[in-house]
Amino acid sequence: MNLALYGSGEFTPAVNDIDEYLISHYQPRNIAVLPTAAGLESDSSKWIDMAKQHFAKLKLSVIAVPVLDKEQANDAKLTNLLNQADWIFFSGGNPGYLLETLKNSLLWQLVLKRMDEGVLLGGSSAGAMIMGKFLMAPSFRALFNNSEIFWQSAFGLIDYTVFPHFDHFKKQNSLMSKIIKHMPDKVSSAWMGIDENTAIVYNDLNRVILGLGNVEIHDSTNAQH
Repeated sequence: MNLALYGSGEFTPAVNDIDEYLISHYQPRNIAVLPTAAGLESDSSKWIDMAKQHFAKLKLSVIAVPVLDKEQANDAKLTNLLNQADWIFFSGGNPGYLLETLKNSLLWQLVLKRMDEGVLLGGSSAGAMIMGKFLMAPSFRALFNNSEIFWQSAFGLIDYTVFPHFDHFKKQNSLMSKIIKHMPDKVSSAWMGIDENTAIVYNDLNRVILGLGNVEIHDSTNAQH
């Protein structure tokens, strides 16, 4: 498995070192960019535009895959674009929407197939959260408006629940304590917080932390690594 999870900062100069490492290590010829998590936003196309500008400077071509809803996630013409990709990337947005759009879809089946073939999979913020074990719904907004919180199974590519923007949320008064308070045992036993402009990279042999911040990894002993 080749997997890169970003806390934030995709397609910006803040993650140049991360992207340069991945390009050097995995030597992709291109990257397929999916703005699916922003499918409910009017400016979802900005993610593809940002990616093209960003990766042009790194001499990497971008394959635009404008899948924004469930119907498009089952459109063979769109999903087959992933067959050309060496690196597949899900940018940020709404994690719950992204998860529901991809569940049981032709697109996600193809993502898993391409991963088995050795392709690098990346995700930032919402795109990173769905790769973990569980997803908090309705996400961080619930903690500000006292909405009922529930947890749903995500895709479980790693055995940890993923919290992006971790350094930002730690700065918010009592926010992380609220998150931890609302964690059921199945979540609190294994979770990680990824700082902004930071990534954790998994391959079959090890994991590497890159970028401007840190990654906190908590396991069943409540130990921090």
